[in-house]
Formats: sequence, C-alpha cells, structure tokens
Amino acid sequence: MMKQNAAQSHITKEQIQNAKVMIHARKSVIDFDTLGRTLAYSPYLSRFEVEAFTRKGDDKPKIAKRFSIQAHFDEVLFLQEASDYAQSKDNDAFLLDLRAQYEKIQSSENGLDTALESISLLRRHSTLPIIHADIFLEPYQILESALFGADNVLIPCAIHSKDSLSDLLHFARKLGFEPCIEVSDKAELKKAIFSGASMLYIPQNALDELLSLVPNTQMIMSDHSSDYGVDIVIIN
Repeated sequence: MMKQNAAQSHITKEQIQNAKVMIHARKSVIDFDTLGRTLAYSPYLSRFEVEAFTRKGDDKPKIAKRFSIQAHFDEVLFLQEASDYAQSKDNDAFLLDLRAQYEKIQSSENGLDTALESISLLRRHSTLPIIHADIFLEPYQILESALFGADNVLIPCAIHSKDSLSDLLHFARKLGFEPCIEVSDKAELKKAIFSGASMLYIPQNALDELLSLVPNTQMIMSDHSSDYGVDIVIIN
C-alpha cells in the first residue's frame, strides 16, 4: 500500500526496534559479505549528480515527487501513479520513503523486504534519479539500497551519534552515494555538518528556524511551501 502524506521526522523507539527485527531477518537470508559480492554484479550506477541538482542564481529548484511505500504495495498502482506524475508534471526525481513499513513488523515469506522492491521496480521504468528514505541504522541497509537501484539515500540524523552518522556517510560514499541527512533542530544540524554531510533535508516545520544557520556550501532539500534557499523541493 502507498500513502501520499508528508514525511514525519519523528521516529519512535518502536519503529527503530521493528527496523532492527526486519534487518536481522534479511541478514539471516543474505549476510553482509554475500550482499556485498552480489553488488559487484549490479547493473545500477548512481544517476544523482550533485552539480545538476544544485540551484544556481535565479534558476527554479528541482522537484522530487515523494511516494510513501509500505510493505506489500500495489506494484501496478504505484507504477501508474509514478508514470502519470512524470508525464504530467515538472519532475526531476523521485523520493521513495520506506519508513512507513516500520509501524509494525512486516516481512515477506522469504524474509526479504518487499518495500525495497519498489526501488528496483521504479528504476526499471524511469530514467529519473531515485532517492531512498529509510530508517538507516547500519551499512547493510546502504548496500541493499545500492543493490536495489537507488541513486541516493536519505538518512535521519536523530537516530545516530556523530560517529555512527559519520561512518554511514563514509560507507555510502564508497558506494557512489552523496547522502542527504535529515535534520530537524539546531543540535541535529550541528551533528550533521560535523559528521561531514554536504546535503541536508530540512522538514517544512524546521526550515524557517534553520535555513539561516546552514552553510552556503550545503545542498538543501525541503517540503516547505516556500522554495527560498532550497535546491530540491519535495512534493507530497
């Protein structure tokens, strides 16, 4: 199933625990080393070019359409909606938000995450870059994202220490990603910057407070109604 609501920056302890359970189930089927070797045969390379999505002068910001994906989503409906939007709207990328699946334990019969399949499905049918938003807790998930065909990842800052966030950033860059870090307050903004982030997602309820504090070198994504200072606008 799909929802078209805005992303919620608040992630609960229950969602984190559910994510850990689901990751453990997937790792019991395919371990980290095997997944890494599988990635070597992947046909997918990142199509997200930072320079192309950086706003210049009076140019309009790029547009990314968000789809919130739950486990056991309707593949036909999803592709139809994505295709219709790409053809009828000015759209430069897709943001697939998989965090809704952690509201309760979800898994397929073989232990794999069916929500991840939305990434490879869209990748096969669209030339637009795909940004994968998730409760990213460990490098294994970044590997999965690359394997399923994501072009970039959106990592929530709130659930990480400075060191763990820095480690995820480093690992993601080894796979060709330039990760976007979600920040919702000053403390998270500071943590993200000192962890080495160069791309930020700031939710609409935090943009007014944080925008003036963001270094000019940072690329900014937001779902705020105003595109002032924003490089990529997320449409819900």
